[in-house]
Amino acid sequence: MAQALLTDEEIDTALVALEGWRRDGNALVKGVPVPPGSHDWLSRAVMNEAEVLDHHPDIERGEHGIRFRLSTHSAGGVTARDVELAARIDQVLDGGARDRG
Repeated sequence: MAQALLTDEEIDTALVALEGWRRDGNALVKGVPVPPGSHDWLSRAVMNEAEVLDHHPDIERGEHGIRFRLSTHSAGGVTARDVELAARIDQVLDGGARDRG
């Protein structure tokens, strides 16, 4: 089923509850300062959450951290699925995600 794009107002409302996330064009983005040695476990934990939603973030690794970029490409922008994945990423970062192996 196709995902409906969120309105600017809906995105702004969602961002209030998503600490550290911001809108960048047609995506939600968040940078997380983590050492390179933490990149693998954090990426795996986030991908475990993404698998549940059948929705995958763009993950950019850098010297000073990781940047997550969420957009529903088939819809051409931000959908409810992106907001849900952002919330799940925050749970991972807070240590509250379930262990999915």
